[in-house]
Amino acid sequence: MAEKEQYRLEALVGIRERTKEEKERELGAALELLRLEQERLDSLRAELLAMQDDRKQRSRDYSEKQMRGEMSAQEVISANDYIRRMMEKEERQRETIAAQVDVVEDRRVDSERAREALVVANQELKALEKHREKWEDDRKRERQRREEQIADDHAQTIYRRQQKG
Repeated sequence: MAEKEQYRLEALVGIRERTKEEKERELGAALELLRLEQERLDSLRAELLAMQDDRKQRSRDYSEKQMRGEMSAQEVISANDYIRRMMEKEERQRETIAAQVDVVEDRRVDSERAREALVVANQELKALEKHREKWEDDRKRERQRREEQIADDHAQTIYRRQQKG
């Protein structure tokens, strides 16, 4: 029996398989980065809500103390300054959130690019695998044709010997 013929693009199949695996890893890493950045954004938003709640509660407390006459003029000024600083801190937090929204969107775009690259790598590998399957089917049909030809030749040889003899 003749040695089985090697698929001439086998090295390319290996390259495409490794490329696909690499693209899968890249997509996994991109999705993990997206998840982490989204968690950070969620945390920043939760901090802002806590800051706002704290400021509102302190404002109510200061207002109640003022109405009851429990605060001096200097304490009222200090309280108003403190509330103003809290509002400034909230504004900085909003700016941080806006920047983090941009980061999350960048990570989402990166993830989508990685997903598209994986799709392309997968399509290229599938196309090559289909080509190899077709090539293998062609080889199998050719082998069967040769075997049938050999069997026909043997049958004709036997028939001729029987006719002579």
